[in-house]
Amino acid sequence: MENKSVHIASGITINALRFALALVFAFSGFVKAVDPMGTVYKMADYADAFGLAVHPGILLLGAWALIAVEYVMGVALFFGLYRRFYLWLMIIFLGVMTPLTLVLALTNPVSDCGCFGDAVVLTNWQTFGKNVVLLLMAVTVLVYHKRIWRVISERTQWLIFVYALASIAVFMRYNMRHLPVLDFRPYAIGTSITESMTIPDDAPQDEYETLFVLEKDGEQRTFTFDDYPDSTWTFVKRESRLVSKGYVPPIADFHLSTLDGEDVTWDVLDYPGYTFLVVSHELRRANEGMLDVINDLYDYAKVGGHQFYMLTSSNAQAIAQWTERTGASYPYLNADDILLKTMVRANPGLIVLKDATIVGKWSTVDIPRDEQLSVRIEDNAALVVTPHEVAARRIAMAFWMFFPLLLLVAVDRVGGKSKE
Repeated sequence: MENKSVHIASGITINALRFALALVFAFSGFVKAVDPMGTVYKMADYADAFGLAVHPGILLLGAWALIAVEYVMGVALFFGLYRRFYLWLMIIFLGVMTPLTLVLALTNPVSDCGCFGDAVVLTNWQTFGKNVVLLLMAVTVLVYHKRIWRVISERTQWLIFVYALASIAVFMRYNMRHLPVLDFRPYAIGTSITESMTIPDDAPQDEYETLFVLEKDGEQRTFTFDDYPDSTWTFVKRESRLVSKGYVPPIADFHLSTLDGEDVTWDVLDYPGYTFLVVSHELRRANEGMLDVINDLYDYAKVGGHQFYMLTSSNAQAIAQWTERTGASYPYLNADDILLKTMVRANPGLIVLKDATIVGKWSTVDIPRDEQLSVRIEDNAALVVTPHEVAARRIAMAFWMFFPLLLLVAVDRVGGKSKE
């Protein structure tokens, strides 16, 4: 009886570890698939930090492969598919990533690992610790892999694999062609930019410690107020060291300037009404098929008395070339490249503000066309995205990503009982 109890307890423990591993990997792959370009940008940051010149196409391919492998491994382990194969694959994956994240933690080339996209932000040391724990869990589950409970039979497991791989690929493609269905960045629809930039009066402030560099007998040492030495030491310099980081608002880097360098951030945000912001972080690579579409938008905004700007991080030469090709008469504003990529994952993309609140975002392919600009903006469903629309997209995404998997399990169970 005691041996049976121990066996049951160990089985529960192994499967609890198995499901935890599965959910972490599936979640990691899923939140990256929500925003594949975010993973591409993060990989580019790491490549730059290590002085590697990697072609954007290779970065994109690498991002897709990483996302698909993580997600499929998680789904496979959750359903108990090909148990030893996927556990070995997981251990190899973690065996590569764990020492790599240790190097990243020691050198800190990029502060945010990006392992959970923008959904959960971890430091490099937290990522290393997570990988060590996951590696130990994966090894333990592999040793006792025969105790993994099957969620689906062997005859149907290939269908789960095929659907998981196909669905994550289609999901990535959809989010790249349009915009992320789930927007974890600080510029989601419904966000008030001014409120997100505000620091509360009672928010914690940065705390610094004053250090003194002193010299004696050719030796320099650093002291604080508490251990300040006697007068035999000669003062060299005073320094400040950050002890505690204060409150950082969700949006801390929103700055817009004219081509002459004049800061017009609050001129844009304080506008009482609608503001059209066409965002193109790099005009040289912007989709040229959008020339007429942007011009139509500008005409629509001008007739309606709305603000309109093209935001770009391109230099004056690229702006002049774009103007020459398009005949653009709309005003340009400069902004940081990273800011523009964070605001909208498209080149170009469109953001519409009302009283500094984001009421709509569109990718290149979804920017409203001329035939959708025939009524004023207040009555134009194509230019104001409602919360119901956002919720409907998320429900549809959840339905076709996860419901077929549950349906396959149900059919498999019914089929198994019929055979019995």
